[in-house]
Amino acid sequence: MNFFTSFLEQKLVPVMNKISNQRHLGAIRDGLIATIPMTIVGAIALLLATLPWPVSYAAFIADNPKISNVLILIFNMTLGLLSIYVSFGIGKKLAESYGLDSLSGGLIATLSFLTTIGFTTLDEGAFLATSYLGGEGMFTAIITSLFAVEIMHLCDRYNLKIKMPDSVPKNVGSSFDSLIPISISVVIIAIVVHFFGFDINKVISTVITPILSSSSDSVFSPIIYVVLTGLMWFVGIHPAVLAAIMSPVWTVNATANMEMTAAGLAATHTGVQPFIFTFLWIGGGGGTLALCLFMCFSKSKSLKSLGRLALVPSFFNINEPLLFGLPIVLNPILIVPFIMAPLICTFITYFAFTSGIVTGMAYPLAAPWNFPSFFAGPICTGDLTGLFLVIVNMIVMGLVYYPFFKIYEKKTLADEGFVEGKE
Repeated sequence: MNFFTSFLEQKLVPVMNKISNQRHLGAIRDGLIATIPMTIVGAIALLLATLPWPVSYAAFIADNPKISNVLILIFNMTLGLLSIYVSFGIGKKLAESYGLDSLSGGLIATLSFLTTIGFTTLDEGAFLATSYLGGEGMFTAIITSLFAVEIMHLCDRYNLKIKMPDSVPKNVGSSFDSLIPISISVVIIAIVVHFFGFDINKVISTVITPILSSSSDSVFSPIIYVVLTGLMWFVGIHPAVLAAIMSPVWTVNATANMEMTAAGLAATHTGVQPFIFTFLWIGGGGGTLALCLFMCFSKSKSLKSLGRLALVPSFFNINEPLLFGLPIVLNPILIVPFIMAPLICTFITYFAFTSGIVTGMAYPLAAPWNFPSFFAGPICTGDLTGLFLVIVNMIVMGLVYYPFFKIYEKKTLADEGFVEGKE
């Protein structure tokens, strides 16, 4: 065990620390996080517009098309334009990390992304195609946003700025600092996309997106995620970097699922955030809610106290009190079920969705990651089968955790000097 721990600390920790501190990944992560309120609003609007139960509610929506139209409008203005918001958020955060004007960074990034789309001229006038403004244009938004802010950073580094006279107000003068980087980034993108005809959106949506989406939809994606999360927590590293890497793909798949739902089709993507954060992380990373409940009734006073202290946060998928209080970090006993329990439930969950036993995740953005799984399950699927799957996984995790908990409880009682039959 010491050799294994030493290996992880020497090989895994430096790599993960380097990745977690990478400014571009951080900007992508923070830019996506900034859009969470909008995605929740849009997902809830779609849920209310298309929820098939109860039957009386579905009939009410069908008989009142104005209400349905308003709800779909909210969906289209939030998730239908998600790539615009993401490009602004990424540009703002990346510029901020370089010490540049964050507002200018967001605007440059958004303009650069919109330039890849351009206007379509019809008899009625010029129109901006919405095909790539939602989830389908997400990867283009990420690439162009990073590119535009890097141009901005280079211009700042080599002092390529338009200097205004001292008589010009500072806020006006500083706005001209972004004139050159805006010109460079927009001209380059316009030439590549519209002059040479390299449709980056089409290339990404037909080549890159299907590969990433299908990879994340396979059972191997959550398996790798669960194992890496367990190993990282074992050595005390927060696995947020994994979510940062996967978030763009999850978001693309999630918006695709909701677009299918809005069109009256079945949601087919399993590679979305709720697969892990709702159905596997019941109580937080490692699915520790069952463990927490066992602790609440433990003979050990320390385990019982910690379990009751951690119970409420665990319902909201926050389990740091257990990770560092038990601890699970560097704990050779509890790390086994910490990885094994969600790993077993990965196969159960994948089979449940791909076989059709559980309704597809039609509203995967309607509940945030820290929403209790017992509520998030039926919300993200729009069906009570989502709740049943959470309950099944919870039972399975309890069965996996229990023998290891008893071993650890026995060890803890010995440390406390507990004698059977005496308190």
